[in-house]
Formats: sequence, structure tokens, C-alpha cells
Amino acid sequence: MPIIQLETQPYLKGRRLEFESIAQMLTIRSWETPEAPHVYYYDQKLTYRDTNERANQAANFLKEKGVKKGDIVAVMIRNAPEIYYAMWGAQKLGAVALAINYCLKGPEIAYVLNDAKPKVAFVGSDYIDEFAKGLDQTQAKPYVVEAVTAIAHESAIAQKKFADILNQYPTDECLVKQSLDDPFLLLYSSGTTGQPKGILLSNRAQLAQCRNITRQGYIKGNDVMMIMLPMFHTNPLCVFTYPMSYAGQALCIRKKFSPHEFWPAVMQYGITIIMGVPTMFDYILCKVEPTDIDLSKVKIRYAFTGGASLSLATRRTFKKKYNIDFLVGYGLTEGCGGNTTEPALGRFKDGSCGMTHSEEQIEIMDEDGNILPNNIDGEVCIKGDCVMMGYLNKPEQTAEIMRGGFLHTGDIGHFDDDGYLYIVDRKGDMIIRGGENIYPRQIEIVLEEHPLVAEVAVIGVPDKYLGQQVKAYIVSRQKGKMTAEVTRQWLLERMAKYKVPELYEFVDRLPRTPSGKVQKFKLIEQNSPGHNCKSLF
Repeated sequence: MPIIQLETQPYLKGRRLEFESIAQMLTIRSWETPEAPHVYYYDQKLTYRDTNERANQAANFLKEKGVKKGDIVAVMIRNAPEIYYAMWGAQKLGAVALAINYCLKGPEIAYVLNDAKPKVAFVGSDYIDEFAKGLDQTQAKPYVVEAVTAIAHESAIAQKKFADILNQYPTDECLVKQSLDDPFLLLYSSGTTGQPKGILLSNRAQLAQCRNITRQGYIKGNDVMMIMLPMFHTNPLCVFTYPMSYAGQALCIRKKFSPHEFWPAVMQYGITIIMGVPTMFDYILCKVEPTDIDLSKVKIRYAFTGGASLSLATRRTFKKKYNIDFLVGYGLTEGCGGNTTEPALGRFKDGSCGMTHSEEQIEIMDEDGNILPNNIDGEVCIKGDCVMMGYLNKPEQTAEIMRGGFLHTGDIGHFDDDGYLYIVDRKGDMIIRGGENIYPRQIEIVLEEHPLVAEVAVIGVPDKYLGQQVKAYIVSRQKGKMTAEVTRQWLLERMAKYKVPELYEFVDRLPRTPSGKVQKFKLIEQNSPGHNCKSLF
């Protein structure tokens, strides 16, 4: 892959390229180009100076509350600039910013709070009630700041309003000295055992990712990157927010993905780079006609995608209708989000997820840790600065996944002779529904708590639009007493909606091996339209 030298990029000319922390990066960029646009958020236009000053206000507040280097500060806010103020504010003090998935329900929130023990939590009005349920179930009691929105709620747990912090606290610079190996970000990823794992990322990892992305040649200068995915995910943060800020470019934040609002925003803000999962792009094609778009105002060069397979038809249609090229990537949160990308300066290969980033090493290994040759399938293993520090409070699981100095991803794939990576399967049972990673065991544990459930097995089944849907096979203790609607409601009260199965099948028994292990491959094989399966959608 052709690699761009950072110092040769016109938009980086005269700018600092090496930093000791992500917080220092923002501070320096705000000094170098204070009036450069940094964030577009509907009617708001924020410069680099604006973001930095508001982060300092949040940092001054956090310092007053006793937050110091190494502490954890949680953020559970729907896509908005306040996420940047809170996270960068914490990071300026050397604290670790924790992005909490705002789809989580009370028990799930309680688990994260108990595990991470944040000192302060910034929570949007939209999620205050659910956060309060989690707070009631945990011993960890962070100081709660509400990011007020138009959403009404009944909870009184907030002790401060974010708007008051931005009105009352000074913008004095709060940056403390840090090292590359200090943690700066904590993201949670569900595990196959049902217990989420806190993934600790270092300044070193994220700065390596910033350089990796900048070297690919995607950025040209005066770019505006649109963020549509939820900003508790690694992609909006690690793959785009921080690298685009490293490059001194602008970000356009949308509250959520909407196919009808997509093109108006693209034209209004002069979007040049977008990122989404394949499902989003399929919806855009289905919902909007080219006649509704002024193509002279469409400046998009690249659409990044990952998390699921992109169909060749979608790729070709976008190119034909809108002259937009897709770049498919691969990565995981433990690897700072992005570890391969199709080269902007090279050729695309259908079915591939691109080539290894410059500061990483990826090998295909067999079960014994031997490196396999090209065109032979094995486990994808990653080594380099982008790899996580480890799982919070889980040394054994960290040691298991980091065997031999490589991050063992659990994904099965191979390289071709040109160095392009192809992912062919998942070693575990993970389901990818519309770009969201869903672990069956997490759903099974909740269902096993239902008094009428004797046995349960959850699998992924193919879906034309979402990639996969989630299906639950249930053996009831009282035949005929359980229904799909009742079961779904039970789950909705206990876990995030995106994890809840769409499909339910009630069976007399589950297929098992002689040793008693459920044979999920048989459930996948027998899954067909002719079965007694009820979809709620």
C-alpha cells in the first residue's frame, strides 16, 4: 500500500506531529489553528478554540470535584459536542474517559458502574431515568451531571447541569503532563461469557491510530467527516474523531442516522468523508431518489464501512449514482477500531477489507500459534502500538487474548498474495446485526432467569438488509405458556433493545452432543422459513 509521509501533507505543514497524549494534541491544534472549524452540529459551528475552551471548562469542574490522573469519568450522552467537552475535559487531567452505551438498561448500566467505578458521570436527559435504575443497583455512586435536552424525565439524580458548567467555569488551560503509556479511553465490549469487558486504550495506541489513518491518503485538507454512528462506539471516536482532529479537519455530528436527513446534511455542510455500516447505505439507496439530490453540491470522496459485508451491488450503485467510492475496513475495539483499510491510492478488491496499517503487524495463525502462508485460513492476530493495554479488572482474560504478544481476534481469515485481508468466519458465536456486535450468551443468561425457560439457545440467522437477525430457540417448562411477545418484553426490560431477538421458536428439546453441549450448528442448518417461527417485525 502506498504510504503517505505525514510531513509532506500540505494541511499538516508547520504543525506538530508528535504528542505525549490525545489531550495535548487537541490543545496544540487549538493553539495552531484556533479559528479552524472543528465541529458542525446542526446550527452550531465550533472552532478548535471553542472545543478546547469548553473542554477546559469541564476539566476545571472535574478538578474541583477531585478528579485526578488515573480516575475514570463516564459519559452517556446521545451524539452531541458535549461528548467532546466531557471526554477531552477528563483526558486533560489525565483521567480516563468512559463512553457508556446509551442503549443499555438498568442492570447493564449497574454492571459497568460497578466495574469501572467512575467518579463523575455526564448523562443526557434522554437516559437519566434508565441511568437512575442502574445507579440504584450499584455500590458505585458517581457525581451525576445532566446534559439537558428536550426529553422529559422523572429522575432527580443529577447534581449539576452541563450548561451551568459551560456558563460558570473558567477556560484556563488544564492540561497535565502525561505519558504515551497512560490510559485515556475506556470502552466496553460484550463478551461471549455474557460479562462485558472494559477495554483500556492508551495515548500511544490512539496516536498510532491517528498516524495510521492520516498516512492512508484519504484526507486532502478542508475535509468534513460526518459521524452518524453512536458515539459510544470505537469507530466514531478512535477511527474518526481523534484522527480527523490530529489532521486538523472538521467533524459533522448527527444525533442519529436518518436516510432522509442524510443528503440535506451532506449538501449543507460540504461533507467529504462519511462512515457507516452497510445497512445504512442500503437504507439510503432504498429511501432516497437521485432526483431529490443536487449532485453538484455532493463533495463526498469516500464512504468508509465495516462491521458486516458490503454487497457488490451497493458498492456499484453508489458509484454509478453518486460517484462515491467505498473503502472497506476491518478492526476491533481491542485494536483501537481500525486495523486494515482498502487503500485510497491503490486498487479495491471485492470481498477484501484492505491492507494492514503501517504501524501494525497482522499475521494469520493456526491453533498452535504458527504463522500461516498466504491464501490459507487461520486466526487473525494483531501486534503493534494500536493494541489495547488490556481488559479492566480481568487479567486472566487479557492474558488469554494477548498470547505470545499478539491480540488473538477470534476472526478467521487469510491474506492474498498482494497483502489484502479477507475475513471468512468468526471463531466464536458472535452475531453482527446491522453492524452491532451481539453475543448470544449475554441474551441466553437473561432468558435463563425467566421462570418458564428450561433451556435456551440463541443464534444468528441470515437477513437481506441487516446481515443477520437474532433468533432464540426456547424449551419451555410449561408447553404453550410462553409467547414471543411476552418473551420479548421480558428481554426489553433487562437489556438493550438492539440485542433483543426478532425471532423466537419454541421447541421440545435442543440438539446436543453426547456430552450435553448444545449443537448450535444444527440449529443454524435447520433454520428455514418452514419452521414454527414468529417474527415480531
